Amino acid sequence: MDVQMGPEHVVALTTGGEVFCWGNGGKGQLGNGKFDMSYIPCKVDALANEQIVQIVVVKNSTFALSTNGTVFAWGENKDNILGFEEETAKKQVTEWPLKLTLLQENRVRKLEVFDGKTIIAHIRGQDHETTFGRFETVQEDGGQEEEEEIEIFKGIDEMRKIMEKTQEWWNHLLNIKHGQPYDLPQDSHINMNSEKQPDKIGATIQDDLEVEPERLHRAERHLDALVTAAVTELKRTQQMPGTRNVRFILCMFIDECRLRREKVQRTIAARQLKDAKAKSKEIVAYSVKDFSSNANESIRKIIAVTKELQQMLDAVKTIQPVDVPSQELKATLVECLECKLQLHDNQVELLKATEGKLCDPMLPALRIIKDRWDSLKHFSLYALYLECEQKQLDFGSSDDEHLAYLVRASNAQIDQILQIDKDRIISHDSMVPGLCYDLLRENAELRKMTNSYQLHVLMLYQGKNISDASIGAHLIPDPTSPD
Repeated sequence: MDVQMGPEHVVALTTGGEVFCWGNGGKGQLGNGKFDMSYIPCKVDALANEQIVQIVVVKNSTFALSTNGTVFAWGENKDNILGFEEETAKKQVTEWPLKLTLLQENRVRKLEVFDGKTIIAHIRGQDHETTFGRFETVQEDGGQEEEEEIEIFKGIDEMRKIMEKTQEWWNHLLNIKHGQPYDLPQDSHINMNSEKQPDKIGATIQDDLEVEPERLHRAERHLDALVTAAVTELKRTQQMPGTRNVRFILCMFIDECRLRREKVQRTIAARQLKDAKAKSKEIVAYSVKDFSSNANESIRKIIAVTKELQQMLDAVKTIQPVDVPSQELKATLVECLECKLQLHDNQVELLKATEGKLCDPMLPALRIIKDRWDSLKHFSLYALYLECEQKQLDFGSSDDEHLAYLVRASNAQIDQILQIDKDRIISHDSMVPGLCYDLLRENAELRKMTNSYQLHVLMLYQGKNISDASIGAHLIPDPTSPD
């Protein structure tokens, strides 16, 4: 015996294989040839000669399975949900139970509904039948086969759901202008726009140069949200059988969003470097037109410019590059500013010499080393930890992974400070002993090692669960490294 309910009607199956319906029959769902309301159960007489073993209701449509594997359907037939063929499929409602002739060549043994929308018909081959209309007992592994079939259909249904979500996310992604590939002349034949907006203009380099920085940050936040949503779905389907294709689609979408986010971040970093360079036009001392023969006056002008350049250098050092081009651009700009500052200091020392004052030609080069040393000394681990907390990065339930990320991030920032030291032809001065640069590198490596312990203590103080095995494990120097 079984009872199935639709939105406006009820279907009951008795132990004797008879079917009764009651409720609203406005769409033929009662199967009695009428469209009236019935407040009492009415037998479906059209099935009187059939032994029904299962009933299924999907909204206003009803299905019945007989012992000989025949499926009957009646009720609403929008989009041919009843599964009829030819002329019958065009009918919007069917008030009498009709056979699904498309399934006549197969013996259906079970009907199943997925997500209230999809009907799955499980069939049995002829080698599993004994006599017509009667099935043998399921074989010993029949249950396992049925479970495998169900998992396959669940995977198909999950694919449909993910495709619908991904399509919605993709439409949102197309509306985020910044981060899209540039429309280059050689790609004019490629049209990735939707059918609704076939003439929509894509991204251009000029757009990224002129757009307000806040719009770039907004695009970055939107892309972050899409990545988070897709990663959540990926984790949900990770252990589901039959969802390999689902995970493949999600991984492709995640990679697309991450690539666009990286492009936006590159644009933000490049704009910050560009804006830092543009500030040179605002340095007042550069606009002084008189050429005084007074050495003290010249020194004051140079010191005024040096102060502005130093502020520019400090601002450039705070910019976080996200890829190799922006990292190299930052390093080159820092080298140029350091060379400019050293040149100014050399001019000051020369002017002192012309006045017969005490001067030191090594002082300008040592000043640059001192600035790099101060950058290492003022590096804040706590600020890095707070930045990680503000971004609410997901490390799962592993505090060890959290610690490893912080250690890698702190190492990367220290490496950025020392990146310039590798360009020795530009960053090293012949007047300074090589020992000074060696001491600077050794200091950086020691700070890397101590950072691991300091971060470990900080996270323990914040109540994190860090294993003893992770203490310093990420920073042990490689004895084979040339540095």
